[in-house]
Amino acid sequence: MHFRVMTDEINYGLGMVTRAISPRPIKQAYDGVLIETADDALVLTCTDGEITIKARVSALVEEDGCALLPAKLFAEMMRKQPAGEVDVRIDERMRAVIRSRGSNSSMACMPAEDFPDIRDVAGENHVALPCNRLRTAVSRVQFAVSSDESRKILTGILMEVYPNETRLVGLDGFRLALQRIEAENELPQGNVKGHIHAVVSGRILSEVSKMLPDSEDMAHIVFNSSHIMYSFGSVRVYATLLTGEFIDYQKILPSTWSTEAMVMRTLFANAIDRCSLMAREGKNNLIYLKMVDPDHMELTANAERGDVHEELDIGFKGNELSIAFNSRYLTDIIHNIDGERICMCFNSNVSPCMIKPVEGNDFTFLVLPVRIFNR
Repeated sequence: MHFRVMTDEINYGLGMVTRAISPRPIKQAYDGVLIETADDALVLTCTDGEITIKARVSALVEEDGCALLPAKLFAEMMRKQPAGEVDVRIDERMRAVIRSRGSNSSMACMPAEDFPDIRDVAGENHVALPCNRLRTAVSRVQFAVSSDESRKILTGILMEVYPNETRLVGLDGFRLALQRIEAENELPQGNVKGHIHAVVSGRILSEVSKMLPDSEDMAHIVFNSSHIMYSFGSVRVYATLLTGEFIDYQKILPSTWSTEAMVMRTLFANAIDRCSLMAREGKNNLIYLKMVDPDHMELTANAERGDVHEELDIGFKGNELSIAFNSRYLTDIIHNIDGERICMCFNSNVSPCMIKPVEGNDFTFLVLPVRIFNR
């Protein structure tokens, strides 16, 4: 095997695929990067057994072949090469000889036959979404994904595909985050549910979102009952889907409410931030909200070191209400919202608060309050 490649090309590819390398690989082969020749290109592949990433890199192939090299060492070596062309040859002793301008080094190959065979995911379920919108949507539901491994399904993000939109949902039992991406989707023939869905590990989807370019280029997603594949640019990401029944989130979204408050997002976020500073100093980390007529909201937080009191003008409908929230849960939501105004909907001080746009339905957040006594 012998090829020549530009350092910026191979460094980009290695930067993508080595995201799949685990700090503690369960197999020796999972510590390597598989390099295969393909026409005038190299295909780089790394895996940890759950996520696999492939990247295609332009190269001048002198002799076909494949090699498995220590991923982190090879990536570091490539980053240290002088800018320009680097020449890599696998010799008869199964060592990679690396030459570039004024530099000559070598490293031992690993047994390539130990690397798993990674095949493209086949299936009728196909979705195409703009990379930038998918990237943003994932980042805005990620905070609500559970870290409790005893409820494995909730460590994932639910993707629901409808004819006119794709939804991403994360929930951990205390808050829910839902993002909608408008897109014309074609469902498989014979689908009777009106949508298709998959649950992807939140950790894996977070890695995918970091790799996605901030552009309108399309990311193509193909999945079946067990696996999913993301394709964008020269990169492909493969992952195993989570199994089990995701919580039916639509049953916990309120359809009516007795109190509605419309607030300016920036003013509300700033008030929440100031209250959070003091709430974190207290024993319970709580922020208290009080909606009173006419068009008035009070926010308070207190601790032994002091207290904070904020007042905001709001658009108010319905019953007056006092309610308390965990400071971090409310902060996470507010800082994942765009737009000038948001609508907060309540039914009681012990039922979930729903936060949504004043117009449209691009997002929906749900957060559970904390029961308060004698206040």
